[in-house]
Formats: sequence, structure tokens, C-alpha cells
Amino acid sequence: MKSLLRNDVVKIVLFVAATLTLGALLTAPVYWAAKLIVAKGWLLDGPLQSIHESLERAKLSRCFNRAMMAAALIFVYPTLRWLGLSRDRHWLGLEKNPQRWMHLAFGFFVAGGTLLAMGWVFTQVGFYKANPKADPLLSIIGSALVAAFAVAFLEEFFFRGALLALALRTMKTMPAMLFVTVFFAVVHFLKPPADLPVIDVTWSAGFWMIGQIFGQFAEPAFIIAEFATLFCVGWILCWVRLRTGSLMLGIGLHAGWVFGIKTYAPLTRRAMKLDEMVPWAGADLKTGLSSLIVVFFTGLGLWLWLRRPGAGRGPTIASTDKGEENVQSGKAT
Repeated sequence: MKSLLRNDVVKIVLFVAATLTLGALLTAPVYWAAKLIVAKGWLLDGPLQSIHESLERAKLSRCFNRAMMAAALIFVYPTLRWLGLSRDRHWLGLEKNPQRWMHLAFGFFVAGGTLLAMGWVFTQVGFYKANPKADPLLSIIGSALVAAFAVAFLEEFFFRGALLALALRTMKTMPAMLFVTVFFAVVHFLKPPADLPVIDVTWSAGFWMIGQIFGQFAEPAFIIAEFATLFCVGWILCWVRLRTGSLMLGIGLHAGWVFGIKTYAPLTRRAMKLDEMVPWAGADLKTGLSSLIVVFFTGLGLWLWLRRPGAGRGPTIASTDKGEENVQSGKAT
């Protein structure tokens, strides 16, 4: 048992389990507190009026998300100490990338361009139509750029930086990539279904919400429509991280995909019923078989491009005789 608890992957899984448990327990109190503040009017007619309005609109799903964020913040520091990262200065195993800005720009334009090209095709075949009430284009682009790069930097550092480096300390390359990719896809589904029923909020509401979220995985259409695409995205991002020894190409790709989704969504409206678009398209650009195909061929193109001499810096992973994988800082093997 003691040896099992020394495994970094086990520690990460326990962190996730603890976060889910505490978040579920906090969901109902967060919801009740929000409704109490609104009922008492404590934030009305003052500088915090916007917070009052936000709490007034808050549904159980939003309170669930905030509770999960609070739980993660509570557990993240002790988990990092448990992993011993404060004593390891080179645990990320990243290299200096002299092509970092080129990689960043290339990834952004490839991912964003291919996704928006697919969106243009969707409008031509009648899946979507222009939104006459859309905000000015420059405003939409500016907002999408900020959100895209903020999300990309944070998630790439966490998933392909920290989490992949930790997994590689105790696992071989392929299992580590699989673990991080599945984890990445699952985390992105920690949101309730669109048609979530209204319930009476009790202490068990958070656990009920978790059941609703993971219950989606029993639906084949859900797996095909979205989970498979996110898995493909995560696998590509893991591979380019290992191939280049840097996060910059992955950040560019991630930002490009997010930018495409966040730019296309406010500019268009669905022109067909959802069941008429399945399986080729869905509620947004990350859903449907077309998205999976576009992402797959983007990854194939990157694989061909990075095979060229000098395009990538080589994997930063070296196997030991014991069959373990160690993140190396410095020269790639």
C-alpha cells in the first residue's frame, strides 16, 4: 500500500477524487449562499451590483463549477508538496525552443484556419447561417484572441507540461500519453448536459450532478460527436510536446482551435435542427464527425511536417533499463 501511494499517477488520481468529493459536498452550500445573498439584497445598489445580478442568474450547474474550482484550489498545494515538486527544479523537462514564435504562429494559423474553413463549408451546405445580430467583427475577434491564448497557455502548462511530466516519471511514453489524453478529454466533460432537469437542491445535489455528467458517456452519439474529437486533440498536443521538447507549438494549436470556435459561434446561428446535422456537425465547431476528420488530418499534416530535418527538436523522453520513463532536461535523445 505504501509503495502504491508513492506512485505519482496514483497521487494525481487521488487529487481528482478528493476534488470531486469536496466539490460535490460544497455545491449545495454554494447554491444556498448565492440565493440567500440575492434574497437579502446585500449587494444591491452599490459597486457590487453586477455580482448580485450574476448570483441572481446562477443555476445549480454554475454553482457546481465554482465549488469544483474551490475544491481544486484547496487541494492543489498539498498535492504539489506530496508530489515533491518543491524539491525538483527541472520536473517539467522542457527545452529552450529557438523556433518557439514560429511554432506558436504556425500552430495558431493551421488550427484556427482549418476549423474556420470547415465552418465556412457548414454555412455553404446550410447547417449554419449568418447571425444578423452579431457584434462587430473586430470586437468578436479581440475577445476570441484573449480567451484563446489564456485558455491555451493555462491548459497546455497543466496538461502537457505538468501532468505529462508527472506521468512520465512512473510510466512509459505511450501509457503516459494515453493517461493525459483521456484525463484531458474527461475534464472537459465536467459540465452538465444541456437538457439538465431542474431539481430540489439538497446536500446530495453535487453528487447527483456528477452522475448526470458521467452518464453522458453511456450515449454512443455523445462519444462520437465530441469525446472522440477531444481525444484526438489531446493526443496531437501530447505528441507535438514530446516531438518539439516545448509547449509552444501545442499552445499555438490549442489557441487556434479555441479561437475558431469562439469566433464562429457569435457570427452564426444554427439553420437546421440538431438531429438533421448529426453525425457530420453539432452544436458548435468541436462537435461532429467533420470536426474529428479535420483534427485528424491536421495532426497527420503536423506529423509529416515535423518529420523534416530541423522541424522538431526530437523527443525529450529517455527510457531506462527498468522500463520507466524519465523527463530529461537539456539535450533531446
